[in-house]
Amino acid sequence: MTTTPAPTWWEADHASLCEIAEDPSEEWADAGPPFTDGLLQLLADVEEAFAETGADTPSWEDPHLGTDGEERDSLEEEYSRCLDPGKFGILWARAEAWTRVLTSRAWATREDMESGDLRAGVRWAAPPRLELHRTTVLRPHRPGALPLVLARTAPEDAAGSIDITGSDALILGLVVGIGDPAVAVSTVPDCGCDACDSGSRDLLEDLDRTLLSIVDGSFEVDLSPDWSSQRTSFGASGGSGEEGTDLSLTLTTQPWADGWTPRPLSPAIDRDDSAWADEMMHEGHRTLLLDSVIDAFPPPLAARLHRLRPGRSKAVVSSSLYIPLTQLPLTAPLDALEHPSAGYRRDHRSTVVSGMDFERAASALRSWVVHRRAGLQLSATHTPLQEGTEVRLHLGRRPFQLTVPCRVLWVIDEPDRAGFAYGTLPGHPESGIEQFTVTRTATGLVRFHLDVVSRPAAWYARLGAPVFRLVQELITRRYLRALRNPPG
Repeated sequence: MTTTPAPTWWEADHASLCEIAEDPSEEWADAGPPFTDGLLQLLADVEEAFAETGADTPSWEDPHLGTDGEERDSLEEEYSRCLDPGKFGILWARAEAWTRVLTSRAWATREDMESGDLRAGVRWAAPPRLELHRTTVLRPHRPGALPLVLARTAPEDAAGSIDITGSDALILGLVVGIGDPAVAVSTVPDCGCDACDSGSRDLLEDLDRTLLSIVDGSFEVDLSPDWSSQRTSFGASGGSGEEGTDLSLTLTTQPWADGWTPRPLSPAIDRDDSAWADEMMHEGHRTLLLDSVIDAFPPPLAARLHRLRPGRSKAVVSSSLYIPLTQLPLTAPLDALEHPSAGYRRDHRSTVVSGMDFERAASALRSWVVHRRAGLQLSATHTPLQEGTEVRLHLGRRPFQLTVPCRVLWVIDEPDRAGFAYGTLPGHPESGIEQFTVTRTATGLVRFHLDVVSRPAAWYARLGAPVFRLVQELITRRYLRALRNPPG
């Protein structure tokens, strides 16, 4: 029996874009056009080179995925260990494949540095927080194109560390930087523990998308002390900045090849624009009180009154404005997403969902799949979730495990928009509200949105604010990857 190999991530993406493009009545602004032949050939060349460079670094499947296709929860002991740390050498092999292809095409000149202290050989606008070792710098020949830095986070002959909790633990990771002086734009893997492992396919896809966007000329990074954002043709993200420095810059890549047309960038996230809140919420909390008053009338009259309201959406968005005294109160204002109080930080992230249609993505949200795939253990009063569901998320391992309680405040159920939001309860180290939403555009493109407002609540969260922000960033990245299903 012959088994048909699963399509690569770019083959699956290209097929979806071609399907969207078949409808002549719709624009491609949201998804972008199908991949060009040149782009597909570039990726095919990298895959061919990887067959050689990655011959000694085998791939692996998601260890949490059973034979029935169902995901299991991460085990407590998986959070502090990596039983096969050497497997991450596959990232170095993939980076080497990209390097060979780009230099063989005469698009760039390669410069290798064996110095144990990479910072001595590469200028960094903001030095990475990881210790760096061997690096490759690719300097494109085309004027205006930005240099690419590929830096390893462990020595060449390092085996890696099984116990990753120690300060001297080694992870065979890769830091990707652009520019001169360089700015670090990606680190893979973002953790390295067995609990967060979703298989090599996801890691290689993340790396491919980053490197392709840089070479394609469709990558932009914006950094300042209070804001950072990135956007490519695959999505956009924005959030906290580079505190402790006066760094303020914007880098936009240019194509490495002459006559190359870059893919259109995703819409930028404006830190000063509250439109994201309007888009995500549709209806402010102040309208929900009016909802409850109108709904007290007989149904025929209530329906007529709702129709008379200007800008009234047909969406079904429910929220708990009244919290029974028997339940613990929220520790964040119910309207925090729309009107963050002083001290609250706002963060919006967005990415394109690949390998999963809108209905399946919505179901995954309601069934806590996003959280489980992000490596979190949880216990919830309802699965699928509903308004009022209480959930306990567990971070770390005993005896130092942190349990964070939340309550689902509202559920969003619309034809092209679905999701939910939960708020923090007493015992949570932070105060805030987090909303998870999937949307479907007129072109059929599915996006995953994450909207958060938060501030430290517990004394240890305030004292260790930088550490908590780093943990938040890691979990956020895993959330955004969680709705990518390998096609097959």
